[in-house]
Amino acid sequence: MARSIEFDAEKLIGTIDALRGAQLPFAGNRALKQLGFQLRQDLQREMRDKFENPVPFTISSPRYAVDGLELTVSISKDGAKGQDPARYLFPVTAEGGATGGGKPAYITRFTRAVRALGVVDASYYAIPFLQGRGVRVNAYGNMSPGQYQQTLQGLKTGVGAGRQGSQWRYFSVPDGRGGGRSTGRLKPGIYRAKSNDVQLLFTYARRQPTVPVLFDFEGVVTRRSQELLPSLLSRALDNALK
Repeated sequence: MARSIEFDAEKLIGTIDALRGAQLPFAGNRALKQLGFQLRQDLQREMRDKFENPVPFTISSPRYAVDGLELTVSISKDGAKGQDPARYLFPVTAEGGATGGGKPAYITRFTRAVRALGVVDASYYAIPFLQGRGVRVNAYGNMSPGQYQQTLQGLKTGVGAGRQGSQWRYFSVPDGRGGGRSTGRLKPGIYRAKSNDVQLLFTYARRQPTVPVLFDFEGVVTRRSQELLPSLLSRALDNALK
């Protein structure tokens, strides 16, 4: 999700005389910086409009950089390994300006970790069961990051943190490591249990989930650049000649 914007100054604002042309490198650089700042705000607005309760980490992910007369607009690649915004937003981002339909969802770090433990094979996708009694949901309607870690640790050791005898026991149905407890008629998923209280934390999908294509990154950048750049450049040239 990166786009370089190329422009022809005379096509944008008409014929440029020698005096104004001498100021073009300075004025163009200033106009592109203003454009990048505005595009970042427009992309953030698009995220708020199209995504349901986006987290601040996602909202802050649009980036821009200006080098001379080149503006590059992108989505941040900073973040935990395999969990950066550029990677997890790619499935919901339109290509060629076409929204709608669906694309394969991003395979979460949690699913990859559960597979790496040998709990399930690559045909399983762990999905938080947000309606579950034992699931802790944050202000954005997502499972809390701490519970992901707690569940993964529980699958590694069989029990969560806490005093001996007071911990929840964690288990998966199925569990490819074998030697697990009897699960009766429990449906596939990841559970925690204490005494007779058994709580479903994650369900398993056997096909890769899909997500709707909502975020028109390219369309926003292209459309708003065409709308804003002529006036920004013209104003920057006028100011440079004062």
